[in-house]
Amino acid sequence: MPVEKSNFEPLIVIHFSSETPEETKNWMIERLIAKQDEDNGAALLVRYDSDSESHNDILLIGATLDRLLLGAEELRIKKPYKNDTSREFLISDIDNFDKSENLDSFLLKSEKQLIVWEEIQNIRPMQHERTIPGVPTKLIEPNHDTILCLLHNLNYIISVFPLHDKEDMKLTERDWFMSKNSFLKSQDIHKVRNYFGEEVAYYFEFLEFYTKALRLPAVLGLCVSLWPGSDFYKYSLFCIFNVIWWTVFMEKWKRLSNRLAYQWGSYDLQIFERPRPLYYGDLKNSPITNQPERRYPKWKRVLKKYLVSYPILICCLALSLWIYFAFYGIQMKTDHDYPLDDSLFFIHAKLMRTLPSTGYSLLILGLNLIYRKIATHLTDFENHRLRTSYENNLTSKLFIFYFMNCFIGLFYEAFINANFTNVVQLLTVFVIFNAIFLKFTEQIGPYVIKRFKKNQLIERTSQNVHVSEAVKQALTLSSFEGTYGDYLTIFEQYGYVALFSAVFPWITVCALINNMFELRADAFKYCYVYQRPFIQRASNIGSWRYAFDILSSVAIVTNTALIAMQPSVRAYFSSCTDVEYVLMFVIAEHVLLALKFAIGFAIPSTPHEIQIAKEKNLYESNQALRNERERRALKAQVSLTKL
Repeated sequence: MPVEKSNFEPLIVIHFSSETPEETKNWMIERLIAKQDEDNGAALLVRYDSDSESHNDILLIGATLDRLLLGAEELRIKKPYKNDTSREFLISDIDNFDKSENLDSFLLKSEKQLIVWEEIQNIRPMQHERTIPGVPTKLIEPNHDTILCLLHNLNYIISVFPLHDKEDMKLTERDWFMSKNSFLKSQDIHKVRNYFGEEVAYYFEFLEFYTKALRLPAVLGLCVSLWPGSDFYKYSLFCIFNVIWWTVFMEKWKRLSNRLAYQWGSYDLQIFERPRPLYYGDLKNSPITNQPERRYPKWKRVLKKYLVSYPILICCLALSLWIYFAFYGIQMKTDHDYPLDDSLFFIHAKLMRTLPSTGYSLLILGLNLIYRKIATHLTDFENHRLRTSYENNLTSKLFIFYFMNCFIGLFYEAFINANFTNVVQLLTVFVIFNAIFLKFTEQIGPYVIKRFKKNQLIERTSQNVHVSEAVKQALTLSSFEGTYGDYLTIFEQYGYVALFSAVFPWITVCALINNMFELRADAFKYCYVYQRPFIQRASNIGSWRYAFDILSSVAIVTNTALIAMQPSVRAYFSSCTDVEYVLMFVIAEHVLLALKFAIGFAIPSTPHEIQIAKEKNLYESNQALRNERERRALKAQVSLTKL
């Protein structure tokens, strides 16, 4: 049963559904508080929220200091060492870590929440348990299901989230988005990382880095748009600039992300990556550690991919293609019915011509949301062992679909129909409606819902003197769904900028203005609209860096082709035959691709001082291992001598 502790620090909230049987709740609580070694439990502290009127639906989870320190060691959390390096935490070596004099504040609250969350995710039913207490009809599959997963599938758990810390959040937001000059100065990304973890911090740092990189292209884009010179020179110079600028941008980002990874102690995460808590399989001895661990046959995962995931992906792509051609037919009919002339109905005709593209853009936004859920379910179904593998597979699915769904219409209009008027119209509608729709669905809408829920909560508890912070956050804040939606928004916008800005430079201006507000709006959303996310350790932006790299390479081909297809550019080379003209631009495209790869090769992805520090750490680790082996060998010799 729940325990009461005078010094209990609530770290995580479990919000049960009112339909959850008491027996089922007690079963989960027993597994949470059970000892680790004897009962295979989590050894955590739990209690119901004392101010809740929700019939024991709000459960608070905490842990003792000793349990947290043990969890930090098990998770290989890196902390600052007294010689200005970052090392994996060891309880036996705790005195040599910074701030070890005050153990209560030694671990960040976000780190404590991560430790407790890992334990909650990994608790499983006992070997002898075959059904869920309180739900005798629900069978437990041995060695597969975690308790959290079982209760989620029964809709007995509404949400599990870490509690926001008002004091820490105030310190973070003051320099992040609440100050008067927040638009003019850089965010303190280390404060963001300490509060939200590396994954969220990398997103905000990438968004700021990308926004700053847009400033020069935006200025040049305006100059190119207003310059009355030859289209060939304008487009060509801007295309070459884009190749150099966005290649340098990605390489500089790799250097920055590696620098941050070293500072945050996450550069070697993949070496010691633990299996995902939701990974299931039969218990078998590991060939490396000889300890029992869950194993899932690779051939089953391959079959799931080729027989389920890929066919569904192909069907989704086919549907996306069919929807575009349906829109194209409607657009052609609308253009025929509402010709543009000098009559009094010019504005009316212009508006009517925009309706199909407006409807198409809204449909794309809806399809993107639906497909994101489909891709997530498929990746869950494939049962990947490591989080890195899971994210790579999910990102690749999202990349393929978003690339097709967001850009197929633009490609068709530009390269098949050569109708640049329609391309401009589609781009305009996509950029405007994306900005409006996403602002409403991600920030304004959820915030309005939060205020409405808060007012309802105040009315419902008007007789109470106090409503706990846990109840407020559980009942008024929206669940956090990860950074994928935010990355997809940047990916889509970056596609418009990289693929089409050489011939439509004004896109960079729109992107810059949007991102200046997006950065602060997202910060507000993370603090006040969504439940606090669990920190996810990361060493970079993950598979998204490959997605952006691919877009940069594709952009060279598309921009070169777009320039070649401009009538004014073709007129400039009127003396060339068609074959000579095409060959000239094919050579130019290959030269630009070679330039891109040469720049990438010339700029090392890891700063020199970071590379030296990593090699020094590796050397020290090898020396420590050598000394430990010598110590053991000497100890064994002494023992033999005594015998």
